[in-house]
Amino acid sequence: MPRSNWAVKAFWSIALITVSAALINYNKYLMSPSRFPYPMVLVSLHMSCGSLLSCGLYMAMPTLFTALTDPDKKVAVDATFLWSRVLPVGLAFATSLICSNVAYEYASVPFLQMVKQSNVIIVFFLSLLAGLEQFRSNLALVLLCIVVATAFTVNGELRFSLTGLLAQLCGNFAESCRVVMQGILLTGAERLDPLSFVAVVSPICGLCLAVLLGSFNHWHAAQFAAIPSLETFQQCSWLLVGNVAVAFLLNVITANFLKHGSPLSLLLTNLIKDAFIVVAGCAIFSDPISIEQGFAFVAQLFFIFLWSMMKAFPDVFEKEGLWQGISSILSGKVGRRCQGIPK
Repeated sequence: MPRSNWAVKAFWSIALITVSAALINYNKYLMSPSRFPYPMVLVSLHMSCGSLLSCGLYMAMPTLFTALTDPDKKVAVDATFLWSRVLPVGLAFATSLICSNVAYEYASVPFLQMVKQSNVIIVFFLSLLAGLEQFRSNLALVLLCIVVATAFTVNGELRFSLTGLLAQLCGNFAESCRVVMQGILLTGAERLDPLSFVAVVSPICGLCLAVLLGSFNHWHAAQFAAIPSLETFQQCSWLLVGNVAVAFLLNVITANFLKHGSPLSLLLTNLIKDAFIVVAGCAIFSDPISIEQGFAFVAQLFFIFLWSMMKAFPDVFEKEGLWQGISSILSGKVGRRCQGIPK
C-alpha cells in the first residue's frame, strides 16, 4: 500500500480517537451540576444543530452525499423509507444518547467506558435474532470471557453507582439495537452512505427527542428531561457551542474514517480509543480505578479483539488455530494470500 494511503488512514484514526475521547470527557464536564446537567436537552441540541450543519454541508458540497445526489446510487427517501427504516434507528439513537448522558451524572467515565464493552455481547445476540449472524460455539466462548471480564470491572469499581450502571446498561441495549438496524440500513439494497445517513437520521432523531422531551415535561416531570432556564443557556452558551461543534465534527470524522479505513483498522482504532478514553478520564477527572478493574479492562480489550478477529476471519482460525491465526492476521499474511502474493 502506498505511504500516502497509510498516512490518510493514520490521520483519520488519530482524529477519531482524539475527538471521540474529547467529546465523552467534554460531556462529562458539561453535565456537572454546576454547569449544564440537562442530558436530554444536550442531546437534542446535538441532533438539531447537527441537522442544520449537515444541511449546510449538503448545500456547500452535495457530491459528498452520494445516496442523495448520485443518480446511480440514489436512494428514494420517501415516507415509507423514513417510517419503516429510519425512525426505529432514530428512536434507538435518541434513547442511547439520553441514557449515556444520564449515566455521566452518577458514574465515572472510566467505569462507564468499561461497561460499554458489553455492547459486543448484546449486538451479537440481537444479530442472531435478526438473522445477521450464525451461532458458533467458539465465538460464544469468547463472549462468555467478555462477560466475566465485564463483571470484574463492575465488581472492582471504587465509586459504584447502581443508577449509573443501570442507565448505562439501558443505553448499551439501545445503542446495540441502533447498531444492528444501522447495519441493515447501510448495507441493504437501498443503502445510505455515512454522510447521507447522518443527514437523514439526525433530523428524525431530533424530532424523536423533541417529542419525548415535550411528553416528559407535560405528563411526568423527570430530572433528566428538565428544561434549563434562559439564564442557564446564556451562562453556558460558549460551552454548548463548542460541545455541539465537537459532536458534529465526530460525525464527519467517523464518516471519513469509514470511507478510508478497513474493518481491521476500525477494530484496532476502537480498541485504542477505548483505552485512551479510560486513561483520559483518570487523568482529567482524577477518577480512580482499582487494580482489579485495570486487569479486567485489559482482558476485555483482548477478548473483544480476539472475538472480532475470529468473526472477520473464521476460515483462518479454523485452519491455523488461535495463536497462529492471530499471528497470520497481524503479520499481513492473510491479506497477501487474498491478493495472491507469496508469503
